[in-house]
Amino acid sequence: MLAATVWGVVHWIGHPGDTEFRWMIAWGVGIAVVAMLQIAIAVAVELRLDPRLLYACLLLPLYPLAHWTVNALAAITTQTQGLLRGPRKRRVVWDLPRSPG
Repeated sequence: MLAATVWGVVHWIGHPGDTEFRWMIAWGVGIAVVAMLQIAIAVAVELRLDPRLLYACLLLPLYPLAHWTVNALAAITTQTQGLLRGPRKRRVVWDLPRSPG
């Protein structure tokens, strides 16, 4: 992730007119840089308490992948079930109990 962030920053600085969506890329690079700084500071602070923390950092890129995979599978299965089942006979209404006052 660090290599991709550095490459993106260098490419963005070296070739500013290279892309049509440069503002969107600039925001993405900015968010990636802030995320890398947060991770680096957190690791520096916590390294005294857990010397094996750097091994856990190797798994950091897998979290977004797992998160997006679970979300995609949930969306695909529920949408498929909804399309195959057809429209409902009754509308579903969520009624919240209200307290007087």
